[in-house]
Amino acid sequence: MSATPPLVESLALAKLRGNDPARCGYELSRHILLGVREARAQRPDLVLTYGQYLLQHHASALSHDVWGAYEQVVVALLQYGRQPLKSLAVAAAERGNGNGAPEMRAAQEHLTTLSAQFPDSLRVKRLEGMLWEAKGEGELAIETYDEVLTDDPSNLLAVKRQVAVCRAKGPRGLAEAAKRLCEYLATFCSDAEGWLLLHDVYLACQQYKRAAFCVEELLLINPMAYIYHVRAGEITYTMGMAMNGGSHDLLLTARKYFAHALELKPDGCLRALYGILLVCAAIGNTTKGKGTKVDTAELLAHIQPLLIKCYTPQATNEPPNPMRPFVMALMKRLTSGAGATTGAPA
Repeated sequence: MSATPPLVESLALAKLRGNDPARCGYELSRHILLGVREARAQRPDLVLTYGQYLLQHHASALSHDVWGAYEQVVVALLQYGRQPLKSLAVAAAERGNGNGAPEMRAAQEHLTTLSAQFPDSLRVKRLEGMLWEAKGEGELAIETYDEVLTDDPSNLLAVKRQVAVCRAKGPRGLAEAAKRLCEYLATFCSDAEGWLLLHDVYLACQQYKRAAFCVEELLLINPMAYIYHVRAGEITYTMGMAMNGGSHDLLLTARKYFAHALELKPDGCLRALYGILLVCAAIGNTTKGKGTKVDTAELLAHIQPLLIKCYTPQATNEPPNPMRPFVMALMKRLTSGAGATTGAPA
């Protein structure tokens, strides 16, 4: 089987044919559908346009790929017909009236086809939960995901959907989302994606110490991932600045995280560079836990040229970066009391 052309090439060909699936035909429509899937692109418009055409006119030609097409189209329909979460009473009343968006009715029809073909599939069961979720019936969605997790406790996708439902409830659902993730991670403690999701939930709750614990677990799982060191530095810096008068020790720890992130990504990491700049500017202003005076001039002299380089055109014919004057002014302001001045021309 030949490789699927890049999605951008297939879309360019479709544009020449008026983006009409009937004119594009089976082969090009199939390439677009596969291109969206392989690129993991969020393009429900393309999936509906070309996926529906394939299912209606070329289902037999798709052979076994027809089931993957059904799944893609169902998810796209749910994205288009998605409704906000409702209370149990409102959801029951609407269910009794039998009203629903056309996208929901079409998704239900395709899901019935998939259920008939794969009656015991947890993947189809998860789609059923997503259907309840898109209809705004969060409690039924969570119950469906619970059924999936009963058969497969390691199904992170079902856990993520439950967390999404809980977070959609607003602040009152964050505690439940954290509880479900903690229960999952108590068994599957080496799942980096689970820790990252829990870290985001704790940040939304402004529980920085717990979010920092999650990042520490991520660092144990993959100590060479520079982005985890950046996240650890950002959380530690936030905690250091949140304390009354600032915490000198926490700021020094944040500086270590940012510096190590630069060691792991020496070609430049803007978040780490800005982190070091902010930490160095803050160290001289902290009043809590001060010990030996820290000289930040050498570190600032190292990171400032790297930061300026990120906003400097690589070729002479490139236009100047409009952010460069702002960055220069920011560095001058932050380093004026930190024992260093910008060492690059403006």
